[in-house]
Amino acid sequence: MTGTFVFQALYTLCVLVDETISNRLSQFYSNQYVSASVISSNIFQLQTKALISQFISSTTNDFLLSFNMIRKTTQSNALLSGQLTNYRFYFDESNYNVFTKSVRYGDCTCSSSATCINQYTVINYPNFTKMFPLPGLYTGCYIIESLLQSSLQCFYDQACVDNLKIYLGSPTFINVTALDILLSSQFLANSTIADVLDQLMVEEWKNSSMYENYYGECQPSRCSYTVTSKNSVIYIVTTLIGLIGETLVQESNVSILYKLKDYFLTFNIFPSVPPTTDEHQLRNQRISTRLFIFALIILFSILILYTSLINITETVNIKTPSIQEYEQLDDSYSQTLTCECTQISINYEKFIQIQYTLHQVCHSDFVTKEWTNYLATSYGNSVLNNSDFRVTSTFTFQAMNALCTLVNQTILNRLTEFYSSQYVSASVISSNIFQLQTNAFISQFISSTTDNFLLSLSMIRNTTQSNILLSGGLNNYGFSAENNNYLNLHPRWYGNCTCSTSATCISQSVIYSLSNGKLLFYVPGLYTGCYVIESLLQSSLQCFYNQTCINQLQSYFQVSSLMNVTALNASLSVQFLANSTIADVLEQLMVEEWNNSMMSINERVRALLKKTTHSFLNFNIFPSVAPTIDEHQLRNQRISTRLFIVLLTISLSILVLYTSLVHITATVNVKTPSIQEYEQLYNSYSQTLTCECTQISINYEKFIQIQYTLHQVCHSDFVTQKWINYLATSNGTYGKYTDDFRSSGTYVFQTISAFCVLVDETILNRLTEFNSSQYVSASVIPSSIFQVQTNAFISQFKSSTTIDFLLSLSMIRNITQSNALFSGRLTNYAPYITAGVIARYPAMYGNCTCSYSATCISQSPIYNLLNGKRLFYVPGLYTGCYVIESLLQSSLQCFYNQTCINQLQSYFQVSSLMNVTALNASLSVQFLANSTIADVLEQLMVEEWNNS
Repeated sequence: MTGTFVFQALYTLCVLVDETISNRLSQFYSNQYVSASVISSNIFQLQTKALISQFISSTTNDFLLSFNMIRKTTQSNALLSGQLTNYRFYFDESNYNVFTKSVRYGDCTCSSSATCINQYTVINYPNFTKMFPLPGLYTGCYIIESLLQSSLQCFYDQACVDNLKIYLGSPTFINVTALDILLSSQFLANSTIADVLDQLMVEEWKNSSMYENYYGECQPSRCSYTVTSKNSVIYIVTTLIGLIGETLVQESNVSILYKLKDYFLTFNIFPSVPPTTDEHQLRNQRISTRLFIFALIILFSILILYTSLINITETVNIKTPSIQEYEQLDDSYSQTLTCECTQISINYEKFIQIQYTLHQVCHSDFVTKEWTNYLATSYGNSVLNNSDFRVTSTFTFQAMNALCTLVNQTILNRLTEFYSSQYVSASVISSNIFQLQTNAFISQFISSTTDNFLLSLSMIRNTTQSNILLSGGLNNYGFSAENNNYLNLHPRWYGNCTCSTSATCISQSVIYSLSNGKLLFYVPGLYTGCYVIESLLQSSLQCFYNQTCINQLQSYFQVSSLMNVTALNASLSVQFLANSTIADVLEQLMVEEWNNSMMSINERVRALLKKTTHSFLNFNIFPSVAPTIDEHQLRNQRISTRLFIVLLTISLSILVLYTSLVHITATVNVKTPSIQEYEQLYNSYSQTLTCECTQISINYEKFIQIQYTLHQVCHSDFVTQKWINYLATSNGTYGKYTDDFRSSGTYVFQTISAFCVLVDETILNRLTEFNSSQYVSASVIPSSIFQVQTNAFISQFKSSTTIDFLLSLSMIRNITQSNALFSGRLTNYAPYITAGVIARYPAMYGNCTCSYSATCISQSPIYNLLNGKRLFYVPGLYTGCYVIESLLQSSLQCFYNQTCINQLQSYFQVSSLMNVTALNASLSVQFLANSTIADVLEQLMVEEWNNS
């Protein structure tokens, strides 16, 4: 009977995996690879392989985490399977009381483990003889749980498939071909579905990394390299000319002392032309020379004094500084020090380490299998009240274990992603700024991990509540029998709170007397309610910090020997108190303490400077030549001078001609240009303009602002608690027509309200992550390109946020359907009494039955409560197997029309009507009055995005 759901579940897993990979690929392709320069092909191949491996790993881990969160919350809430595979109804004819008991599979019971299984067998009805065991296929508490432990062994064998077809006895022939084991490269015929899912059901990944495409996108503007070579011809010529110009003709036959003495006595830089021998003129020329030198010395002294008093900027380059050298330089030159990095992007794992300690309950006896099994036997075979601790405690501590496991796996998964994130900086930053930035990264990691976990849990909780899924222990809805064949459904009450209007109703967990039902003990801090998860979140572990309280609890257990358990130690708690609620603990991600370390040395040793340069002044002094009157010498000097001038002129002419024919690029530097100056320069020199950024990575929040307006229903009367409570009383007493709007309306608008809240939280969480993302650019980009890029970022943000939300919702919906979970409103399955036994039949909507499809619907009516006649159909609104499934196919058409709303209220059994205002179609930009909720959700319920 459950075979249909097994293959529906298998199909669901295929679809979910395919959608997940497709969505994550879209996000992966939009990521940026950051590198200041072209890398070699070998390094490129290594890096791309690492990126692909990280993508596969994170996609797999995230899918399995989401999948496991849904499974564990389903198990924790002990939700009833519509196939009655985990709990079965029982009927006490003496008092018409209906109760449930956990199903056993061998020695395993579904109340203590959701993974109990038996081999699937084809059974002959009505004598229940086993005819054909299906190899590798199992049945159990939940369809998904048994499927994960099954394999497709039978379906690789054509004979097994043919035998199965015979026993199915289908009136129509279906040609089914067995799976081909030869086509499998990853999996075996006996691989379990869990094993297949651990590989994301992927038989083979085909990856390609295209270095040519990378190089084309990189578009290097220039390449520089170093070679060893000899001086060029031009350099040699210009150097020789300089040397010739400095050549002095010296007489070598004069002694050095005489030459120096004669030189100083006869030094004359103002000789007459032609030279004179008149002593009086020579004396005047020497005096002029000495006065000139004296004046020149005074002038140079003034210049030296002035130069020594003014500040100059000197650039000193140090190659490959150590961390100690850097710190010394930073202490001395913190305002001007710049150390360029050879590697501008560094994975966080290189310099950040995050460790954590979970709440001590996660390492205690209270989350062990031994403890939950012990609790499951604590009341023997007695039938107890649903609020008795001995009944609820097994599920309470199973849920606690699930939360510990899920939190730990969430942190580990997110840490893997965090460590692979890249820190981008063109130069080393100071230790203080480094500490501030890394603290910000860690704080952002903790915040986003917590928010995402709580959002995922909130989505599961809200969809569970919206679909009014029935608790296996009948904690949210109960049944009473009428005339021995009809079961009347009624919501549970906890104090003044009813599960029909709120899933958070609770009452304190108690222990009753097994003999007379008298209340014996209140368990401090612990509550029971509509759902296990909801009551646990409002509970504390107060009793379990107290050994006396634990011992008193155990004194009421019907067991042969007590289990030795140690109380939690309040003195070990840093973050939490003994009376902290589990909700409070979860808001801190159950982490008692975060231990973070930032290893700056790992980041700084990658700093490498190019060269060391000092700037200084060179002075060139040309000595004078002693005058001569020898005509022969003068003639030779004149010839030499003319020859030198001719050669110099020819050489310079050649150099000038060569230089004039060569195109040169002049680089003009403009310091700290304003945006107006940049735009002017761009208009004039758009092809060559380059403006380097002082900060190459900038958070999106610095230059992008995203605001949004949700669908007007999210701000209307229709999602208020007042309206929901009003609808809950509109039917007078709880009626038997489950599809009547007055019965279903409460849940419809609770679900719409839940969608509004979930969408808003999702967008806010994703915006926080988006704003902390970094835009990386080494230089300023033009305004037009900036607009294109930011529009692309915003578009990608909207797309990925929407897709991720819808995928999460789809996964929850599909797993709910695959497990055929029982709706508390009996909209998908209805129990009935036959021959003293409670059976159930699937609900039908038209020609559609909920055992084959969860999307069956019919228009929501209003009945005459006396004769069952349909009085009115609510335009646009549908009812079906599950509230969420029917709502997604519904529209709010009636609630845009005041007349329709008034007509609806005319059928309400209330003392006074509520004043509600219809939605205004003229205010809608994105949606129509007849847009389905599915259409609205596909736009993330956003009426308008406002981006700047």
